Amino acid sequence: MDNANSPKRLSGHTDARRASAREATARARGYLHFVREFVRHPRQIGAICPSSPVLARRIASLVPPGDGLVLELGPGGGAVTAALLRHGVAAHDLVLLERSAALVAQLSHRFPDVALIHGDAAHLGDYAQLRERPLRAIVSSLPLRSLPRPLVRQILDQIAEVSAPGTRFIQFSYALHDACAAPARGFERDDACLVWRNLPPARVDCYRDARARA
Repeated sequence: MDNANSPKRLSGHTDARRASAREATARARGYLHFVREFVRHPRQIGAICPSSPVLARRIASLVPPGDGLVLELGPGGGAVTAALLRHGVAAHDLVLLERSAALVAQLSHRFPDVALIHGDAAHLGDYAQLRERPLRAIVSSLPLRSLPRPLVRQILDQIAEVSAPGTRFIQFSYALHDACAAPARGFERDDACLVWRNLPPARVDCYRDARARA
């Protein structure tokens, strides 16, 4: 029987500490990249602080289990991405779409096993990766409340285009009365909650594609 000081157990503790240190370093780098991009493009980023672990876990918890891709729009520094993976979303089921080249480089280093698209949510229908398998969920950290209305409508139309009946669309916002002024075409509100342990507090809305199957 191994005792508390056996080489095997000590090695396990050392590996756990190293993994924890690597994750902390990755989070710190992600935060720095996120803040740098906020300074450059404040309206596109929408917040000076990445999502808190509490908010990220709440968002991830709304992703249903099962088959199909999970698409994350605007992953930023990767806070929600990490929560999705911890929640049980397999790396091969996750697709990230990020517009910032600097954040794409950081995300590819932090999550090398996750598919990453350097692109724009206003053109989702152009990406072949999103046509290969049905989408079970779309998780959005995009600042839909601060983007121009025509652009928001274009993004929502694209979400409707790539979705299938039953797809969940999860959007968070710092506007506590509603995360999304109008859902994508064919979507109905499925759930909503407030997360106070975030800076600033946030609202999470979950919509479901209620269109009938063909």
